[in-house]
Amino acid sequence: MNLTLRQLSYVVAVVEHGSITAAAEHLRISQPAISSVLSEVEQEYKVSLFVRERPHRITATSVGRQFVANAKKLLEQAEEFDSEALSLSNTLRGSVDLGCFTPTAPFIVPIILQQLKAHYPQINVKLHEGDIDELNKMLSNGQIELALTYDMQPNYAIEFEPLAELRPYVLLAADDPLAAQDAVSLEELVDRDMVSFDLPVTQQYFLSHFTQRNLRPKIRHQVKGYEMVRGLVASEQGFSILLMRNLHEQSYAGDALTYRRLSDDVPNTRYGLAFRTHYQPTNLVKTLVDVCRTAFATDERIEKFTSQ
Repeated sequence: MNLTLRQLSYVVAVVEHGSITAAAEHLRISQPAISSVLSEVEQEYKVSLFVRERPHRITATSVGRQFVANAKKLLEQAEEFDSEALSLSNTLRGSVDLGCFTPTAPFIVPIILQQLKAHYPQINVKLHEGDIDELNKMLSNGQIELALTYDMQPNYAIEFEPLAELRPYVLLAADDPLAAQDAVSLEELVDRDMVSFDLPVTQQYFLSHFTQRNLRPKIRHQVKGYEMVRGLVASEQGFSILLMRNLHEQSYAGDALTYRRLSDDVPNTRYGLAFRTHYQPTNLVKTLVDVCRTAFATDERIEKFTSQ
């Protein structure tokens, strides 16, 4: 159909008001604009819909009356569709697709869902884990509505709202000789074995701290899981550099770990909410965003995870 709903509404208005003049006054548009639409409709469907009477009256033919009846049904369906679509943006009952950066999801997501359940139990969150590249793709294609992630890879198609700034720290086995120091430099680490994340953007981010100083670390293990990193470091397989800090200084196996400040002047990294550029959130999504903001501003556990 080449005609628009607006054009169909003009046809209906002419029949209901009995003249082009009256319809134009009701719609607050010019008479020539309505006349042009009527001609376009008749040309489009190759039928005579109206009988023009002098001086200004216009009457629908039998075909015209049937056309207008069908047009009214279509306009009513469009109005109902519009009303239902608007209700989707206003209700606080329903589902939100939330992306979360896999290594840090266990820190943040359970707390967010806990607070959401306490205040908005009828909002359901569908979780989608992924690395930063995967989350950006899910945002871009509309698979998820927002994501909790790092701002490590600026993307013109993604808007970012920071909720916390984190400074990299060094993770060591508790009996590592460097654990006796308050802070550790990249220079002291470069010749040691490193346990690194095998995630494209994340690994590049951590290695960039070395490469910017013309240093090249010795990567011994590349793994995808946060607890795998901690377990390997605790078993003296190497050091690692991380951002979020676990509250417990032990691996799954019970081996002790320690956290040390990185003495080099490296920039903080932002963690927060990512959205598709120009995305218009529903009230459901806005509510989840507010819960995330409140959690980061008030929850002591998140403060401990993100502070150094």
